Amino acid sequence: MSTLSQVELRLSYIRLGQTQALRWNAFSMRSIQTRSASLPISSAASIVLHAGFVVTGVATTLIGPILPILVARWSLSDQRAGLFFTAQFCGSMAGVASIRWLIGRGYRQAFVCGFLLIAAGLAGLNLDSNGACLGATFVFGCGLGQALSTGNLWVAEIARARRVAALSILNLQWGIGAIACAPLVMLAQRHDAASVLLYALGASSAVVAMILTGMNLEPAQTDEREEQPKLGLREGISRRSTLSLAALFFLYVGSENSVAGWVASLTKRMNSGPGDLWALTPMFFWGGLIAGRALVPMLPLRRFERTLLASGLIVAAAGICLLLRARTFASVAVSVTAAGLGLAAIYPILVAWLVKAFGERSRRIGAIMFALAGMGGAIMPWFVGLTSTGTGSLRAGLFVPLAGCLAMLAFIATMLEPLFSDGRPSGPNNPLVR
Repeated sequence: MSTLSQVELRLSYIRLGQTQALRWNAFSMRSIQTRSASLPISSAASIVLHAGFVVTGVATTLIGPILPILVARWSLSDQRAGLFFTAQFCGSMAGVASIRWLIGRGYRQAFVCGFLLIAAGLAGLNLDSNGACLGATFVFGCGLGQALSTGNLWVAEIARARRVAALSILNLQWGIGAIACAPLVMLAQRHDAASVLLYALGASSAVVAMILTGMNLEPAQTDEREEQPKLGLREGISRRSTLSLAALFFLYVGSENSVAGWVASLTKRMNSGPGDLWALTPMFFWGGLIAGRALVPMLPLRRFERTLLASGLIVAAAGICLLLRARTFASVAVSVTAAGLGLAAIYPILVAWLVKAFGERSRRIGAIMFALAGMGGAIMPWFVGLTSTGTGSLRAGLFVPLAGCLAMLAFIATMLEPLFSDGRPSGPNNPLVR
């Protein structure tokens, strides 16, 4: 073999070795990226988040039962006392508006920020100044807007197979906190320990934030890429259905808060029970809601979400109709329990539809939807009071949430995409099978 041929052969071996090295490096990098993208979310993170949602349930409904303590502390008028609800609502709106930026930096940052704000705000309610307590209410309202919205989006994103069931379980924890709030405040007031309760709730929220700081909370990128082709709806969902979904968020939260917020006042004006028994009527509503959300995970939801949504609205409307005719404490309890049971599955289904319809974009669009939900929770209960004042009858005002339930049924009928329909065909070729 000539010298020139030997040189060419050696150069070929060198090129072959370089090519194999490049291929090996590329393969190694892909393997590393795949492993880092598919790191599993800690199972403990879900447990901690569910515990945190119990705290958010107490914090969300705290102002109502603790308001008499705040009124007595500064001799507030009803008008000035009502500013605490306004402060919490405005804070929640601010928190929801910030989740798009926070989630863009990672779910962990959004959760930690939300729970720390809740902790600071709850502890701040022990301050001596009325203005400072209003500011603290705004702060924990902002934290609630961040934590609640982010939690629902996170669970909907990681629980792809049974979103509605997973969201129902998450919001069940919130309901447990909501129904426990009034007894906790009552017990603390009897033992002159309201400030201890506020510090304890704040500390619990801070502990949740600290634990979540050290956990992996980011959904795997590979899962996200696998899911998006199955959806195929990012360009397919119509503007009409998008607007209908937004209206459903607004009307649902508004109708829920209208019933839960005014049933105690209605019962008190009826004088149908001894002592302060009327104060317990909201607990029956939250009890029905909790019972419904406990049952939802046991139902076959993949093909019947639309039917469950419509059926729940019909039950809720029937419960409100019974409430309009109720004359005794027992009849009120039965009516609001039915209303809560009917409304139980609606919010989890709406969040699941949001994520299935928009995929990754739900992180951004969700901020708008949750803001509309908060706006409904502020406007519709106020409209109940406005109607009651104008007609001289609180029962007339409660036609507002009844109209909300009927309007939601109408909006559901306008959402015609296969994603929102029951009985869609199953099979490997169907892009909507989950």
